[in-house]
Amino acid sequence: MHPRVLYFAPGSGLGHLNRALAVCLELRAFGVSSRIVTNSPFAEGIAHAARFPITAIASAQWLQDAPAYLEAINPDLAVFDTFPWGLRGEWFRCDIRCVYMARRLRWETYLEGLGAAGKLDGFARVIVLEPLSADHQQAVSVANDVVHLPGPVRLRPGAVNTPVPANLQRILDSGKAWLVVHGGVQSEVNQLVAEAGTHKPEGSSLAIVSPWDGAFDYYPATNLVAQAAHVITGAGYNSMADMLHRPAHHTAIAFPRRFDDQAGRLAQPRPDQEGTRTAVAAIAELLVC
Repeated sequence: MHPRVLYFAPGSGLGHLNRALAVCLELRAFGVSSRIVTNSPFAEGIAHAARFPITAIASAQWLQDAPAYLEAINPDLAVFDTFPWGLRGEWFRCDIRCVYMARRLRWETYLEGLGAAGKLDGFARVIVLEPLSADHQQAVSVANDVVHLPGPVRLRPGAVNTPVPANLQRILDSGKAWLVVHGGVQSEVNQLVAEAGTHKPEGSSLAIVSPWDGAFDYYPATNLVAQAAHVITGAGYNSMADMLHRPAHHTAIAFPRRFDDQAGRLAQPRPDQEGTRTAVAAIAELLVC
């Protein structure tokens, strides 16, 4: 049976894929079948861990193959995460009913990369995942149907029930564990570790959760953070969402990104509730209209 929803989550890391999984797993509760499409190198591992269908398309073929895949599957609804017209304009001519998931974005940089801009009023619905920059919000304001979430989309702890390695669990069980959680480059991990070394109380242990050698390569981090005395991360969307309910136990550092406005996100007041259920309901509602 073909999925009713295709969720396109392009990105070279875990962030877009993690958010897509958070939404698509919860869509099951509404009886909605879905599939994630991504160019992330983590696609196969996450599909196995979550037991969820994920189609991987190589970055070099994305511009041609992603639209062709959408046309071949012909779902009831397509969801485009972060980039409304795709990475390089592949969705400028999309004839399928679609939803735009608007995350904070360096909007002018994105438009410059496209070389053009489409109109957001062509979307069946725009779902605003967090406060946007002023120029991005202005672009969204022309859309016909906009849903603002009360807080971030967050992968529910335990939704992907990956066993915690015994040696990592022993560190967490101490009650004094500091965690560095980051999927970025080694130099950024080193910066977070240095931050932990500066502030970590004497007698506290440190565990690093990262794909890099010498760290705990564990997914998803949302299963761990409630057990840590303190967590240090970048200011990416998912890291901030994971620590939504424990702001006093979280230190975030804004790293420079081409499109992700981490500094802008960090400057915003933290919400006190999440918006996953609202986002999923807003998508499912379109399938019964």
